[in-house]
Amino acid sequence: MFDWLRKLFGFTPATTAMTFDSRTESNINTLLPAAQAKAREFMAACLAAGITLKIICGTRTYEEQDDLYAHGRTKDGPIVTKARGGYSWHNFGIAWDIGIFDGIRYIGESPLYAKAGEIGKQLGLEWGGDWPGIEDQPHFQLKLGITLAECRERVANGEAVV
Repeated sequence: MFDWLRKLFGFTPATTAMTFDSRTESNINTLLPAAQAKAREFMAACLAAGITLKIICGTRTYEEQDDLYAHGRTKDGPIVTKARGGYSWHNFGIAWDIGIFDGIRYIGESPLYAKAGEIGKQLGLEWGGDWPGIEDQPHFQLKLGITLAECRERVANGEAVV
């Protein structure tokens, strides 16, 4: 679908030749290889569409997830997630969050998140902006066709997630 992008950037999902800013690279490198390839393809497509963004979060440990879950509950600040450790796709290396930027200024809300969501969906990604009840526009992930419970079971059994 995005063959023009691959030609423009000299990029194929199997390569890691295309690199991005250090924060994005660091977060991409936390993902499973299949997710890394898709994240790179997604980033290239968004940048080609004129969207300035970074991947601001990749894989999180259960402990990191529980720490985020505590915000607005047992820790000061607003609630930032509804998922405890083991109940977020971030815990399995297939999900990432983006931030839209204007130069170096982070933009928390913008119609560009929806534009990035459409690009992600065209690439076969699941977009958190489509979730009923817990809309999460910065969130993207691979579509696995399994539930979080099945994913946790695979990990517990030492099986591959993807």
